[in-house]
Amino acid sequence: MMNRKHPSGVFMMEMIAVVFFFILCAGICIKTFVKADFMSREAADLNQGVLIAQSVAEVWKAEGPEGLEKRLLAYSQEDGSDGYAMGFDKSGNPCEKEKAVFDVRTDLAGPGHAEVTVSKNGKQIFTLTVTRHETQQ
Repeated sequence: MMNRKHPSGVFMMEMIAVVFFFILCAGICIKTFVKADFMSREAADLNQGVLIAQSVAEVWKAEGPEGLEKRLLAYSQEDGSDGYAMGFDKSGNPCEKEKAVFDVRTDLAGPGHAEVTVSKNGKQIFTLTVTRHETQQ
Protein backbone atom coordinates (compact mmCIF):
# COMPACT_ATOMS: atom_id res chain seq x y z
CA MET A 1 0.00 0.00 0.00
CA MET A 2 1.00 3.52 -0.72
CA ASN A 3 1.26 6.02 1.98
CA ARG A 4 -1.09 8.89 1.06
CA LYS A 5 -0.87 12.33 2.64
CA HIS A 6 -4.04 14.28 3.05
CA PRO A 7 -3.99 17.54 1.05
CA SER A 8 -6.36 19.18 3.53
CA GLY A 9 -3.44 20.47 5.65
CA VAL A 10 -1.94 22.40 2.72
CA PHE A 11 -5.37 23.69 1.73
CA MET A 12 -5.98 24.93 5.29
CA MET A 13 -2.66 26.83 5.30
CA GLU A 14 -3.53 28.44 1.96
CA MET A 15 -6.95 29.50 3.27
CA ILE A 16 -5.40 31.03 6.39
CA ALA A 17 -2.95 32.99 4.21
CA VAL A 18 -5.76 34.23 1.95
CA VAL A 19 -7.95 35.27 4.91
CA PHE A 20 -4.99 37.08 6.50
CA PHE A 21 -4.33 38.91 3.21
CA PHE A 22 -7.97 40.06 2.96
CA ILE A 23 -7.99 41.20 6.61
CA LEU A 24 -4.84 43.21 5.95
CA CYS A 25 -6.38 44.83 2.85
CA ALA A 26 -9.62 45.61 4.72
CA GLY A 27 -7.64 47.25 7.53
CA ILE A 28 -5.78 49.46 5.07
CA CYS A 29 -9.04 50.46 3.35
CA ILE A 30 -10.74 51.33 6.66
CA LYS A 31 -7.74 53.41 7.75
CA THR A 32 -7.82 55.28 4.41
CA PHE A 33 -11.55 56.02 4.69
CA VAL A 34 -11.17 57.27 8.28
CA LYS A 35 -8.33 59.58 7.25
CA ALA A 36 -10.35 60.87 4.27
CA ASP A 37 -13.31 61.60 6.56
CA PHE A 38 -11.04 63.47 8.99
CA MET A 39 -9.54 65.53 6.16
CA SER A 40 -13.02 66.30 4.81
CA ARG A 41 -14.16 67.56 8.23
CA GLU A 42 -11.05 69.72 8.58
CA ALA A 43 -11.62 71.19 5.12
CA ALA A 44 -15.26 71.97 5.96
CA ASP A 45 -14.17 73.68 9.21
CA LEU A 46 -11.54 75.70 7.34
CA ASN A 47 -14.08 76.76 4.72
CA GLN A 48 -16.57 77.82 7.40
CA GLY A 49 -13.80 79.62 9.30
CA VAL A 50 -12.81 81.61 6.21
CA LEU A 51 -16.43 82.63 5.57
CA ILE A 52 -16.90 83.70 9.19
CA ALA A 53 -13.65 85.71 9.20
CA GLN A 54 -14.65 87.44 5.97
CA SER A 55 -18.07 88.33 7.39
CA VAL A 56 -16.57 89.74 10.58
CA ALA A 57 -14.00 91.71 8.58
CA GLU A 58 -16.64 93.20 6.29
CA VAL A 59 -18.84 94.28 9.21
CA TRP A 60 -15.84 95.80 11.00
CA LYS A 61 -14.69 97.62 7.85
CA ALA A 62 -18.17 99.01 7.14
CA GLU A 63 -19.40 99.81 10.66
CA GLY A 64 -16.47 99.55 13.05
CA PRO A 65 -16.69 98.10 16.56
CA GLU A 66 -20.29 99.30 16.92
CA GLY A 67 -21.29 97.07 14.00
CA LEU A 68 -19.60 94.07 15.62
CA GLU A 69 -21.56 94.62 18.83
CA LYS A 70 -24.87 95.29 17.11
CA ARG A 71 -24.85 92.81 14.22
CA LEU A 72 -22.63 89.98 15.47
CA LEU A 73 -23.34 89.99 19.23
CA ALA A 74 -19.69 90.85 19.96
CA TYR A 75 -18.53 91.46 23.54
CA SER A 76 -15.28 92.77 25.01
CA GLN A 77 -12.60 90.13 25.41
CA GLU A 78 -12.26 88.73 28.91
CA ASP A 79 -8.48 89.10 29.03
CA GLY A 80 -8.81 92.91 28.87
CA SER A 81 -7.11 93.23 25.48
CA ASP A 82 -8.30 95.75 22.93
CA GLY A 83 -10.71 93.75 20.83
CA TYR A 84 -13.88 91.74 20.70
CA ALA A 85 -14.97 88.13 20.96
CA MET A 86 -17.93 86.48 19.24
CA GLY A 87 -19.53 83.08 18.93
CA PHE A 88 -20.87 81.45 15.78
CA ASP A 89 -22.88 78.26 15.37
CA LYS A 90 -21.99 75.44 12.96
CA SER A 91 -23.86 77.22 10.14
CA GLY A 92 -21.86 80.41 10.59
CA ASN A 93 -24.60 82.46 12.27
CA PRO A 94 -23.84 84.66 15.29
CA CYS A 95 -24.96 83.13 18.58
CA GLU A 96 -24.43 83.34 22.33
CA LYS A 97 -21.09 82.27 23.74
CA GLU A 98 -22.56 79.14 25.39
CA LYS A 99 -23.96 77.80 22.09
CA ALA A 100 -20.93 78.68 19.95
CA VAL A 101 -19.14 76.11 17.83
CA PHE A 102 -16.69 78.65 16.41
CA ASP A 103 -15.00 81.22 18.66
CA VAL A 104 -13.91 84.43 16.96
CA ARG A 105 -11.54 87.06 18.30
CA THR A 106 -11.09 90.42 16.67
CA ASP A 107 -7.95 92.10 17.99
CA LEU A 108 -7.78 95.80 17.16
CA ALA A 109 -4.14 96.50 16.32
CA GLY A 110 -4.06 100.27 16.08
CA PRO A 111 -6.23 102.63 14.09
CA GLY A 112 -7.61 100.97 11.00
CA HIS A 113 -6.04 97.55 11.61
CA ALA A 114 -7.54 94.37 13.02
CA GLU A 115 -6.81 90.69 13.13
CA VAL A 116 -9.71 88.24 13.01
CA THR A 117 -8.95 84.77 14.41
CA VAL A 118 -11.41 81.88 14.13
CA SER A 119 -11.03 78.85 16.43
CA LYS A 120 -12.91 75.61 17.03
CA ASN A 121 -12.46 73.52 20.17
CA GLY A 122 -9.52 75.70 21.18
CA LYS A 123 -7.69 75.03 17.90
CA GLN A 124 -6.99 78.00 15.66
CA ILE A 125 -8.49 77.45 12.20
CA PHE A 126 -7.93 80.69 10.31
CA THR A 127 -6.52 84.19 10.82
CA LEU A 128 -7.29 87.21 8.65
CA THR A 129 -5.53 90.58 8.85
CA VAL A 130 -7.80 93.48 7.91
CA THR A 131 -7.14 97.13 7.12
CA ARG A 132 -9.88 99.70 7.31
CA HIS A 133 -9.49 102.87 5.27
CA GLU A 134 -11.10 105.85 6.88
CA THR A 135 -12.82 108.28 4.56
CA GLN A 136 -12.56 111.90 5.52
CA GLN A 137 -15.61 114.04 5.07
